[in-house]
Amino acid sequence: MSVDRASRVSIRAQIVQQFRNVLESGLLAPGSPVPSSRAVASGLGVSRSTVVAALQELEGEGWIESCQGAGTVVAHRQHSPRSAGHRQVRLAIPAEEDIEIDMRPGDLNPEDISRVGWRAAWRSIEPSATPPPPPGNAALREALSAYLRSSRGLPCDPSQIVVCAGTAEALTLLTLAFRWQGHAVAVEDPGYPDIRRTFQALGVRWVPVDVTDPEQILTRLQSTEKSIAAVCLTPSHQYPLGHRINPGMRGDILRWARKAGVILVEDDYDSEFRFGVSPLPSLAGLDTSASTIYLGTMSKVLDPGLRLSYLRVPTHLLEPVLNTRDALGATVAAPVQQAVTHLLTSGELARHTARVRKRYQDRRATMLQSLEKISAVTHVTGTEAGLHVLASLRQGISASVTVEQARGRGIHITDLDDYRAQPDPRHPGLVLGYGQLKPATIRHAVSRLAALPVLRESDGP
Repeated sequence: MSVDRASRVSIRAQIVQQFRNVLESGLLAPGSPVPSSRAVASGLGVSRSTVVAALQELEGEGWIESCQGAGTVVAHRQHSPRSAGHRQVRLAIPAEEDIEIDMRPGDLNPEDISRVGWRAAWRSIEPSATPPPPPGNAALREALSAYLRSSRGLPCDPSQIVVCAGTAEALTLLTLAFRWQGHAVAVEDPGYPDIRRTFQALGVRWVPVDVTDPEQILTRLQSTEKSIAAVCLTPSHQYPLGHRINPGMRGDILRWARKAGVILVEDDYDSEFRFGVSPLPSLAGLDTSASTIYLGTMSKVLDPGLRLSYLRVPTHLLEPVLNTRDALGATVAAPVQQAVTHLLTSGELARHTARVRKRYQDRRATMLQSLEKISAVTHVTGTEAGLHVLASLRQGISASVTVEQARGRGIHITDLDDYRAQPDPRHPGLVLGYGQLKPATIRHAVSRLAALPVLRESDGP
């Protein structure tokens, strides 16, 4: 392999094309180890990051795959040529049908996190003489406010940040602060089931609002009962449908909420991951004087195990929230707060986001290409952002039966009805996560889904 630095073709593209040529020729048989990025970079005299990007592109196209304990190897592609002069390397990889694959949305892949940056964050921790302040360490609140200003264009003072232990605790804090017990709070339908469960456990009466059509959300809100205290929305990437509320509708919702005296809770759970679309302004950023509480989390961008979320509370609503936080005390451990502070201030979180955004884009492309092979899937939505898609099924197909048959084949998927207040068999759908899966695993999983009797029978004779 060689690179032409005078060429108009980027070095990464040159490396990708040369690898493709070798793999298409059959010079390396399926299962053969691929040279490491460090070795290729050293041999060509280029940066390792360039080679890593090239290998990630090849993996996204299905030429190579990463296998636990075996490194990166040539993928088994249908109709892949075999070189007569090379013996196929056999590796101790479990048979495809023996591997259980979890395609339910929510989980991340720990291998996507840079171990160097992660360890540096935890090495920065100092012992604490006292518990952290209830709203969070001053350094973390400062770092989070700077993060919101730079990443979301959201004006924010550190005093407006309140740290919580996950989304459920954040909603519990707000419920106690504003005394929503016994009152009604509007939630999206379909929407995040844990939000409904949390409110129900707290004695809050949740009211479903149909958000299937984003153009009708304001009308649906206006038709709800007049006594609702708050509305919980995911405007940047509706969970699980995946659509985005346009800026005009956002302004209309803000004006309605102000007139109705309703608090808006903006759950911005994965706005960092967009594909080919520009970012939309947050509800809280469109009108900083509105009663809009912004809810962010580290679970989707970094590590669900951190259990760290945060609220950006407008100043006129801040006092009851801080008083309730003081009464409950700190719930996020000091070491976790220190580690996240380091990840933010060192730039490691920004670098991590940039790295994984490209990987997620490749995984998304693989998911979309693979789903094209299932004729029972009528269309796929929610592709502009986030880490999951919604695959709508042909009418008459049972999504629940599909989930059961998939489980029998070792594939775990989610029925769209699990997110609905009431089942809707007229509009069957599957919610499929890809954030935690490598491209080769996605192809294997969708291939197994395509073979399910319930989906094959829908093809007819």
